[in-house]
Amino acid sequence: MTNAAGAPSPPSHLSRWFILGYGAAQTGAFIFFIPLLTLLLPEKAGVIGGADKALLLSLAAMLGGLTAAVANLLFGTLSDRTVSRFGRRRPWILCGVGAVAVSLTLLALASSPVQLVLGVVVFQIAVNALYAPLTALVPDLAPDSQKGLISAWAGAALPVANLFTALVVSRLAGWTGGQFAVVVVAAAALILPFAARLREPPPQDRRTPFGLSLAALRDGRFRALFVSRLLAESAVAINTLYLLFWLLGLPIGATPAGWTIPDVFASLLVVSTLAATLGGFASGALSDRLRRRRSFVTTGCAGMALALGVMVVWPAWPGLLAAQLLFGLSHGVHATSVAAMTAESLPEPSRAGRDLGVMNMAIAAPQSLAPACAAVLLAFGLPLSAVFTAAAATALVAGIVLTIPPRRQ
Repeated sequence: MTNAAGAPSPPSHLSRWFILGYGAAQTGAFIFFIPLLTLLLPEKAGVIGGADKALLLSLAAMLGGLTAAVANLLFGTLSDRTVSRFGRRRPWILCGVGAVAVSLTLLALASSPVQLVLGVVVFQIAVNALYAPLTALVPDLAPDSQKGLISAWAGAALPVANLFTALVVSRLAGWTGGQFAVVVVAAAALILPFAARLREPPPQDRRTPFGLSLAALRDGRFRALFVSRLLAESAVAINTLYLLFWLLGLPIGATPAGWTIPDVFASLLVVSTLAATLGGFASGALSDRLRRRRSFVTTGCAGMALALGVMVVWPAWPGLLAAQLLFGLSHGVHATSVAAMTAESLPEPSRAGRDLGVMNMAIAAPQSLAPACAAVLLAFGLPLSAVFTAAAATALVAGIVLTIPPRRQ
């Protein structure tokens, strides 16, 4: 059965096993890239780049973000039009797992700035071949009454991946091969069982010629959400990429006595993880019930802005703890509600992969734009606190954008 837009009508109710399996698969996808972005890439940049580690990290993240934006749109569009007895999305998910494993191996072996940057580019191509089709399953299969719930389980992927980084990957410091290997094994173990059992609706009409298109941005509601996510994810990218460097730059006495920087880093990730999980599930359930997604999204943006501001004005313990606790809670609220809102805002549900690829540019581009802007501020001699201040302002504007009614076309 299809709806008026030509997309397969979602089932009236998804089983709890599907929702749990989808959440596990999303967690696996995040385990592929969160340890890399928060810990492994900064560590590799520090070893390879030396005194220029911040600029090398910014360059790798910038080029990787640009690659991710294009790759997600490409693979989302390809999966929309894939004809296979295994389904539209599943072949890409399965092949993506293998491709990401290969790309992480290349990154583990990188020994020069060029190899590191190229490894990040290859990784972004591979991980988006997996992630774009996986994300498209929500508008494909989830009814509106469960979009908040399934988005909450998907939203738990980020905090769980942070927790995995803090409790597993960081504990293997000094053993690069082991760190990358445990990421691959854990992610594959979470994704492959779900992909193997996935059953998709029959393929729909594919007579429309293939083409990469940004047509979804013509829709005012979708466009406002795109701009808001671009700004909010820029703030998230700054906190993700530069938290470790922020801690390394703190004066003596700013952290608890007897704690190393890795100890503080891991503790903040754990606290942020627990808070994000709580915020994500609460906002998912409430936004399904109240059907007021926008209020939850703007609240999450305001909370992230406040948290980053606390980081700047209170850069010592327990200010660091309070800031990351609030940031995690707010990010959980934002991530869950904005994902559900996006799934309900697609202009053409029959092209969910393509339009989610467009929206993913608002998620991927900050991986490039945020470090590029940070690099400019740092190059002018401004301190890292200026970068976090700019991120706070960006998160605040992200919420304001959604309060402005879109112009009629």
